[in-house]
Amino acid sequence: MKLHRTTARRATLLAVTALALVPTAASAANTNGTDRGELLRGTGVADVIDGRGGNDRIFGFGGIDTLRGGAGYDRIFGGSGNDSLFGERGNDFLNGQSGDDVLRGDANDTGDRTSYDRLIGGAGADTLYGGDSHDRLSGSTGNDKAFGERGADRIAGGRGDDALDGGAGNDTIFANRGVDTVEGGAGSDRLWALAKGDVVPGPGGAVDQVGDTVNAGSGNDRIRTRDGEVDRVTCGEGKDRADLDNADVIVDATAAAPNGSCETVVRADPKAGESNDEDRQEAPKDERATS
Repeated sequence: MKLHRTTARRATLLAVTALALVPTAASAANTNGTDRGELLRGTGVADVIDGRGGNDRIFGFGGIDTLRGGAGYDRIFGGSGNDSLFGERGNDFLNGQSGDDVLRGDANDTGDRTSYDRLIGGAGADTLYGGDSHDRLSGSTGNDKAFGERGADRIAGGRGDDALDGGAGNDTIFANRGVDTVEGGAGSDRLWALAKGDVVPGPGGAVDQVGDTVNAGSGNDRIRTRDGEVDRVTCGEGKDRADLDNADVIVDATAAAPNGSCETVVRADPKAGESNDEDRQEAPKDERATS
């Protein structure tokens, strides 16, 4: 019988070799850009990429990534995984793509009121923050949360059951195909409950009983819920106008004040096709979920 002698040195080498063969899916690849515009690509693991200066294009691909644009006009794509995307300074475009992502346009408290960021959640339950600038936030698919924060923002919910909050500024917010909750916040806002399709009243003018909840907040707001659903509306402080279906409910209405906190209320029965036709005229195509 032949014996193999294992020395202490050999045992150490074997242990190191075995450890090297174990997959390290949780490890991160760190990449930093420069002050020039660059193409920065991630890997299949958890990447941390910082574009720094310049107009960068950043792709996270697989893994749970942290992607920062830095200064400049950046385009950032999360890929698969639950990613965190930060536009930071400049006019940035952020797309979370698949996964439950967190997107932030500007760093808070930068005081930047001149830049214009575009945030798209993509597939998954995403959370979007506009920051200080004038932003466009789109939840896309999934049950998303979108916060305009400061600036005059445009927010669209997408196909899921979304929570949309305009924050400070004169915002335009579109509740879309899901059962959404909309808060206008401070500022003179426009709040629209978009039709889920062509309005087709049933026998006796029956409409969809599952509608959106719309709270305008302070400011002189305009609310439109001509979508053939039973929406719940609160106008709040300010001189507000609400164009409603007859089936809509004003939450703070009383016998003495049937319009509640709304200054002007115009009601009408939904007509077949009417609401969606108006949506096509008033709401940009990319803020109307059509399927």
